Amino acid sequence: MFFKQPLRFLTFTALLLLSIFVAACNGNPPTALTPAPAQTEMATAALQPPSNQPSPTPPAVHVWLVVANDGESIANEIKPWLEDKAASQNFVFEVHPPSDLENPPANLGLVIFSAPDTQTSNWSNRFPQTGLIILNDDTTEASQNVSMIRSTPILQAFMAGFISTLVAPDFRSGGLFNQNDPLVNELQDSFLNGGRYLCGRCAPVYAPIVFFPQTGIFNPAGGVQEWIVTFDSLQQNRLETLYLADPVLLEPQLLEALSRQNVAYLTTQTPTEEWRNQWIATLEVDWFKALENAWENWQNGQPGKIWQTGIRIVEVNPERLTEGKLNLALKTLEELENGWIHPLSIP
Repeated sequence: MFFKQPLRFLTFTALLLLSIFVAACNGNPPTALTPAPAQTEMATAALQPPSNQPSPTPPAVHVWLVVANDGESIANEIKPWLEDKAASQNFVFEVHPPSDLENPPANLGLVIFSAPDTQTSNWSNRFPQTGLIILNDDTTEASQNVSMIRSTPILQAFMAGFISTLVAPDFRSGGLFNQNDPLVNELQDSFLNGGRYLCGRCAPVYAPIVFFPQTGIFNPAGGVQEWIVTFDSLQQNRLETLYLADPVLLEPQLLEALSRQNVAYLTTQTPTEEWRNQWIATLEVDWFKALENAWENWQNGQPGKIWQTGIRIVEVNPERLTEGKLNLALKTLEELENGWIHPLSIP
């Protein structure tokens, strides 16, 4: 009896421990604690890289057309082209007088002068990071940030001689040139060579027999009556066509005198509709190809250059400059602009 009590106690204890062990093996593991939402967000934010902040948008580049003295007509001609060009590249286009360059915006990228300005050289020195394109400047040289676009009146006169002689049935062509033009002699020579390039010694069939083309000079200060006298002296040789080399000659009284003599005329600006019955075509200076070249040159960061304008035959009267004659004129113009014809020195 003495040994039975401890034995029962030990048996009971062993069974209790065994039950606890079995329960521990078969039961679910303790549930892990879920972090609080705030802790989770903080931990996730700490693991994510910082987001890139958007950089501020740079200000748009400004392009200015500066209308210098005597450059209004050219400015009006090129303004639509410049507006479209600037808009296509998201530039801000504005028209300004030269005085506004005293206080330019910081993002002024390009300035186009419609004519030379007395301060042009100063502008190029003051704005070395701004591109400058100057039209009709025949004296200033190009520099690192300055390009020049120069007109080609010699080529224009050559084509005028060619076309006016081509249209004249008996080669009887003439031209009136401004005596105050510094290139008046070269212009007359080029005009004569344009006619001679077409027909060599342009001798008419009918009297009076003189070689054509013929040229005359007029005094712009003399007035229209004096210009008519100059025309009459040329008309002694029975002209059929006449090149009016200066827009000032588009005076109704002079055009009336030409119409009475049945003389067709070639112009540098298209006359009003009432005078176009005798008109042949208009020879315009083509600024746009040279502007395109100068613009691209600036955008590519290349040094400034000198660019030459071309010539456009526009407002063609097909009754006088027929399709075949126009095609011949265009072919000659192409050769002239490519340097294959030298207007002051032809064979």
